[in-house]
Amino acid sequence: MAQLKRFGLGLQALIVLAANDDLRSSAEIAEQIQCEPTALRKILAQLGDAGIVEVRQGRAGGYELTRSPDEITLFEVYTSLHEEQPVWDRMLDTTGSHGFGQQANESFRKIMADINTQVSKVLGDYTVADLIKR
Repeated sequence: MAQLKRFGLGLQALIVLAANDDLRSSAEIAEQIQCEPTALRKILAQLGDAGIVEVRQGRAGGYELTRSPDEITLFEVYTSLHEEQPVWDRMLDTTGSHGFGQQANESFRKIMADINTQVSKVLGDYTVADLIKR
């Protein structure tokens, strides 16, 4: 569930950056989206590693988008902040090695593959710019 929270906070931070032409500090962004600055800096670092935001160090530093908001898909953001298996993959933990459990496991894997396909498609259809328009 923490990964979905990071995704939500990351998207909000990107909306703040997209709506402003100037650099924004993590403290300013955190204040605007009402989150813990330390957690936000970790999220922004992951987005920086993925090439979505640029980090400028120093007194006049801050964060900015590396490209236009209409070029950043939500799928790209999601995958850059996604460190663990999706929450629904934990369904496999409920199956055992017995016959029934193996059948359930096979069915669950098919369902999870469909879920992953749909999540990828839906998030790929939206950009950060779409969130600003709404």
